[in-house]
Amino acid sequence: MLRRLSVLAGLLLCAVVAGCTSQPSNFYILSAPVSASTEAVQTTRRRGPLIGVGPITMPQYLDRTEIVTRDTATSVNVNEQNRWGGGLTENFQNVLAEVLSEQLRTDRLFLYPWTTSGDMTYQITVQVNAFEARPDGQVVLDARWTVLSGGTQEVITMGRTLLREPVSTAPTGVSGPDYTRIAAAMSRSVARLAQEIAASGLRS
Repeated sequence: MLRRLSVLAGLLLCAVVAGCTSQPSNFYILSAPVSASTEAVQTTRRRGPLIGVGPITMPQYLDRTEIVTRDTATSVNVNEQNRWGGGLTENFQNVLAEVLSEQLRTDRLFLYPWTTSGDMTYQITVQVNAFEARPDGQVVLDARWTVLSGGTQEVITMGRTLLREPVSTAPTGVSGPDYTRIAAAMSRSVARLAQEIAASGLRS
């Protein structure tokens, strides 16, 4: 009996120690760059094209709360402590839409899935093939995208974008991945993708 109580007390002590020493999770989001023109605009741009953004498809290994980085060509690291503050696919879609809005000078956007499309000018779909930080200090975004006519669903243009965005150097004394800088580099990658799509022949 005393032995059983001793074992139980030991287990409880281990649980308490583990709970006290475990570190809280850090949460990150993608964000669109804030330009001077965006800060100056206070009214909704109601005369630009009406754009539907989505669906965005993300590989299953990336579409999770934990931030994923790539170790080698065939292995990834899923970080339990550093997480997205929401769904990565939805966050990606929001940033893409925000930058498209700025590039095409319109606030008339629908995010997939929409309940009504109105008289939509364009629908933009994106298939993400890769989107993670690599051991060489760069974020890689590999995406195929299609611009459809909102009315007929005919393909207007399509393309593949392969971007490499450097992760800014961490301060001296910081070891291991700096997830704040990784999230910033990933944000810049999504913004560059939106700029490329907007420059593909879409009319503002």
